Amino acid sequence: MNSIFLPDIFADTVYDIDLEALKNEGIKGFIFDIDNTLVTYAEPIANEKIMSWLKDLRNMGFALYIVSNNDKERVKVFSESVEIPHFGKALKPLSYFLRKACRGMGIKPCETALVGDQLFTDIWGGNLLKMKTILVKPISEVEDGFVRFKRQFERRILNKVDR
Repeated sequence: MNSIFLPDIFADTVYDIDLEALKNEGIKGFIFDIDNTLVTYAEPIANEKIMSWLKDLRNMGFALYIVSNNDKERVKVFSESVEIPHFGKALKPLSYFLRKACRGMGIKPCETALVGDQLFTDIWGGNLLKMKTILVKPISEVEDGFVRFKRQFERRILNKVDR
C-alpha cells in the first residue's frame, strides 16, 4: 500500500532507528517531533537517556532540529534543554517550518529524516517534502482528545499495512 500517510520506516522507539543505514543513504539531519516521540507529554525537558542519544547523533555528524505543533513555550523549554533549534506551533503537515528547519540545518529535505509518532502530522508533512519519514510508536497512551480522535483513523491505515 503506497500512501502519503505511510512512513518509509517503522521503529518501536527512536533508539531502534538504524542511524548508520540512514547515514549511508545520505541522510545528513533529523527533524524531531517532541511529544510521544522523544518524551511523554508530561516531561517538560529531556531525560538523561534522550539527551545522551541526541548527543550521539551530533557526534555522528547529524544536524538536528525540533519541529512541533505544540505551543511555542513548551517547545522552547524542551529544545533549550537539549540545545537544539526549534519551531513551535508548526502546523504540520504544512511544510513552511519543515522547509525552514532544513534551511537552518543547511541541508535539503531529501537529506533529512523526519521522526514522529503521528501519521497525519509528522509523516504526512515529511512525505510531502520527500523526506525520509520514520514513525515511532507513541511513548505513552496519555494524549489529548484530538490526538486520541486522530489515532482511530491512523489505526485503520496501519492495520492495512504489513510492516
